[in-house]
Amino acid sequence: MLVSNHGRLVFDAFILLRLILRARERLPRAMADHMWFRLPLFHRLFRLAGAVDGTRDNALRLLGQGELVLTYPGGVPEVLNGRYGHEHIDWGGRHGFARIAIEARVPVIPIAGIGVNNGLIFLSSGRLLGRLLYRHILRLGPSYAAYRNPLALGLFPVPLPLSMAVAVPLPCRLTYVVGEPLYPPATTRDGVTPQEEQQFAHRVSDAMRELIGR
Repeated sequence: MLVSNHGRLVFDAFILLRLILRARERLPRAMADHMWFRLPLFHRLFRLAGAVDGTRDNALRLLGQGELVLTYPGGVPEVLNGRYGHEHIDWGGRHGFARIAIEARVPVIPIAGIGVNNGLIFLSSGRLLGRLLYRHILRLGPSYAAYRNPLALGLFPVPLPLSMAVAVPLPCRLTYVVGEPLYPPATTRDGVTPQEEQQFAHRVSDAMRELIGR
């Protein structure tokens, strides 16, 4: 399982997928936010890139088939809470990836994206547009109540819904730093405990912060 940090470039995952494909001749399967598969144009793009709906069952199935699985525990909130020009880890207690890695008995490889918060400048908080887009237009439900849709300035401003996804970013340098594999603890007959899940997730996040600091 490959774990990385998300950033304002939004589609930084496609860059990482391309780099891995070129270097290893293997295309990782990205775990994508559920909402992308409910949007007519975007779901085709994600499927063409090998992405799947980021569910636990999909992740376990692909790992069981020997696939590389790429996940961003921070998801869209990590994108929205990032500062321009700074990398950060903001997973907000989302440890599902750790439980999946333990259950599947696969190592986690941390990959730090340096520069992923460059390229786009947010012109607004996006709270009002986010409420209008996610709750009323797309009707994605209360789980998307905290999602925002800031107007993004790249080479030019795009005052549209999902402006981050369609804005052309400013030229920026993007570097990925790959860490050593982290092996999960062995499971018992009782399954994965919340403590084991949390401890392993913290090991991964600590490794990510070390890579970013380095």
